[in-house]
Amino acid sequence: MSEEVTFALLGPVRMWRSGTEVPAGSPQQKALIAMLLLHEGRVASIDELTAALWDDAPPRGAFGTLRTYVSRLRRLLDGTNAAVDTGAGGYALHTAPGSVDVAQFETLVRNGRQLGRGADLTGAVAALTDALALWQGEGLDGVPGTYAANQRVRLQEERMAATSLRIAALLDTGSPVVPELTSMVESHPYREELRALLMRALYRDGRQADAIDTFHDGARLLKDELGLDPGHALREMYQRILESDPTLAVVAPTADPHTSVLRPAQLPADQRDFVGRERELAWADALLDPELAPTSALISGMGGVGKSSLALYWAHRNIDTFPDGQLYVDLRGFDHSRAPLDPQDALVILLESLGISGDHVPDTLDARAALYRSALAGRRVLVLLDNARDAEQVRPLLPGASGSLALITSRDRLVALRVTGTESVHLDVLGDDDGATLLLQRAGRDHVDADSASLAQIVRAAAGLPLALAVVGARLRDARDVPFATVAGELRSARAVLDSLGDPDPTVDVRAVLSWSCNNLDTLSLQVLCELAVLPEAPFDVAAARSATGSRDLALLETLVRASLLVRTGSTQYAMHDLVRAYAREVAAEKPDMRQAAIGRAMDHFIGSANEATILLEPIRVPLELPVPAPGAEIVRPADATAALTWLAEHRGVLHAAVETAVAEGLDEQAWQLTWCLATYLHRAEYWSDAIALWRVGLAAAERCGSVVGRARTHQGLGVAQGVQSGLGVPGSYVPGSAQDATYSTHTHLTEAVRLYMSVDMPSAAAWALVSLGSYNGAGTKSDAVADALQRAIELSDEPSLHALALNNLAVHYTTLGDLRRARATAHEALARLAVTDDAVAIAHATDTLGIVQLADGDARAATVSFFKAARAFADARDLKNQGTSLANLGDAYAAAGDPTAAAAVRAEALDLLHDTRDPVADRLRNLLGHAAGSAA
Repeated sequence: MSEEVTFALLGPVRMWRSGTEVPAGSPQQKALIAMLLLHEGRVASIDELTAALWDDAPPRGAFGTLRTYVSRLRRLLDGTNAAVDTGAGGYALHTAPGSVDVAQFETLVRNGRQLGRGADLTGAVAALTDALALWQGEGLDGVPGTYAANQRVRLQEERMAATSLRIAALLDTGSPVVPELTSMVESHPYREELRALLMRALYRDGRQADAIDTFHDGARLLKDELGLDPGHALREMYQRILESDPTLAVVAPTADPHTSVLRPAQLPADQRDFVGRERELAWADALLDPELAPTSALISGMGGVGKSSLALYWAHRNIDTFPDGQLYVDLRGFDHSRAPLDPQDALVILLESLGISGDHVPDTLDARAALYRSALAGRRVLVLLDNARDAEQVRPLLPGASGSLALITSRDRLVALRVTGTESVHLDVLGDDDGATLLLQRAGRDHVDADSASLAQIVRAAAGLPLALAVVGARLRDARDVPFATVAGELRSARAVLDSLGDPDPTVDVRAVLSWSCNNLDTLSLQVLCELAVLPEAPFDVAAARSATGSRDLALLETLVRASLLVRTGSTQYAMHDLVRAYAREVAAEKPDMRQAAIGRAMDHFIGSANEATILLEPIRVPLELPVPAPGAEIVRPADATAALTWLAEHRGVLHAAVETAVAEGLDEQAWQLTWCLATYLHRAEYWSDAIALWRVGLAAAERCGSVVGRARTHQGLGVAQGVQSGLGVPGSYVPGSAQDATYSTHTHLTEAVRLYMSVDMPSAAAWALVSLGSYNGAGTKSDAVADALQRAIELSDEPSLHALALNNLAVHYTTLGDLRRARATAHEALARLAVTDDAVAIAHATDTLGIVQLADGDARAATVSFFKAARAFADARDLKNQGTSLANLGDAYAAAGDPTAAAAVRAEALDLLHDTRDPVADRLRNLLGHAAGSAA
């Protein structure tokens, strides 16, 4: 069994084996031991060791001598639990934990510091006293060289810091320290922290004049000897003594169990039926980590979201962590009937709760705050500051040192506190599952008819707000014969929730709770909230916010975010809680002119921006003719078609909600215009069911407002969407039993669109409707009707792109009829019409059509060339869907040419492009590739 070896560096370098001292060797040998020990197991390089032993003048053969010293040390350590290892370019000395007095000293000082931050000042004094007792000299005594001298200075600084900590802890416990401090100040006259401690100790002993003399003596010494003025800490102590700061005479309580200390226990009742909040509880638990040790933490969130419930739930479960008590103060920051509590008055409450009588409470805010911090020093107290209004109200109430914790709740995010180190978490509404659980707990799980659908509807109506759910639950508990479905029917909107959840007690009246937050806003911020509330019920971006408010000042948005009336959901995205929006809309209704102006600007923004994106997305379409937007309405103009597609995809939800808002406000003209823009994107993204539903809303709006153009556009859009969804215009994809009905509906809508366009002299728009009419036709459509529609479209317009599209469709129509001669001629004519344009996408479509005709005519080789050109052109234009379709056609051409390998390759490439689309070509490719794989097997 190996012997234990220990080392001492805090004095002469010494070592012991099993308690018996052994010689450490020559001064250079001791220098080697010291350096290796101070590296704490890390490798010390040969150069470092040489410099430590001989500074910059190593003797001849220094490396050999160093190896001799290492060899001697290894012999000294042979058979012990320590060893010297050879590392990369040097040596490392590995020792057992706690076997070096320097490490013991640093551990004891660290423990003493932590105990001093907590409640155990007696333990802190003991640990620091033990640490200082390890010193037997100056450190590294007798070891030569610059390295040893530098380390000696470092160790002496640590010794002095530990001494100061010990005396400060003794002073806080009321122990007599003046004699020791006087001696230390005489030995270290330039150490200002020791002089400040001596001044405080003298003042505490009733020797105010001596304390002032001590300051002046130090000030003269610094000036005469060093030409310096006293530092901030020393000047501050002097000023506090001049002002007779009462906190200087306060003795902090110790952790001695025999000491009688008032232990407040003021927490309100625990929260029953607490639900969820796992993430936030984990955050709160982390506050207890000694490494973090914050003095303050904030739970913020909108009114009724459960901030106080969370704080109380966590506090009750961690009472044992704060053995010196729990304080509670309602700061009344958002109270319906009383003014916010003044911090001076709050300090009186807190000080008296800590056992300091009113007679000893100072008059000024700063003095009270200082006395409060001193009273908390050395204790572990939880201070729950509920319902704070702002940082100014809270700041004087925060503990001054770790150990105690102020847990704050506020509707405001209190940014000023967070900037200075307050930990924080922002509370959101409950998720659907937790919301349902809370509702059931409050209603009683045995409540009649608690069906899941109605339960989910109530949770959605309450928008996950715990206060609203608790109120509904309590009412259901009192009326157990009322089914959930009945209540769900009553709570069909946010406005209905506010009406239904009124109560004589304003603390549980949801409308009243929300009003307190709004009433704390300044006039301009409240107006901005009301203007934002008119926006559609969906997240919105900065451009929409600026449009609704007619302002470009983002600081107002951040004011509402800090007040928890608005939520930032992204770098430029915001959202408003449904019930906040409902209440703000009620306030806005009291100012109809402001409200209508905000709605008008918002609609101009959404329609104008969506129209700009649609023009880029579909440049061949006839754009909307819009009036000049109202002043303050911001129009977003995407840079190109890709950016337009992205903007429409990101704003799909809010644009759909804008349509609903326009309908609800009776703005039917805007409703069909928004429909036209959004449905264009839905067509591109192949959301056909959504598009059909939206077109129907737009058509109804156009009919209500009597807009002929609106009716024409929505009839056209509805006809196209129904035609595509039913598979019309796609050979081989007709739905049995429904095709003729779909054809009739599509034909009716498109025919009506043409008639309406012509009635208001819009032949170009009519031409596009005719192209659609000739494109989406089912099995029951007469062939001459298709040709007539497409030919008439060409006659009505002089646009080459429209001509090419009509001729393309006509070529496909002739191919379907088997008239391949006319099909070829028509396809070539389409390409000829496009030769005068730079429309690369239209040329790609025409080339693809020519390939279809060529393949049908048996010319597979020519078809492969056409399909290849078309696919490449679509790829250049980043039109992946049409690129995939052309590649699928190319696969058919390769197969017809007798090259199944090439066919399979391009079909696989096409399927990769079409995999996530709703295009029936993708299903056909899957079948073909599956059959091909089966045949190969």
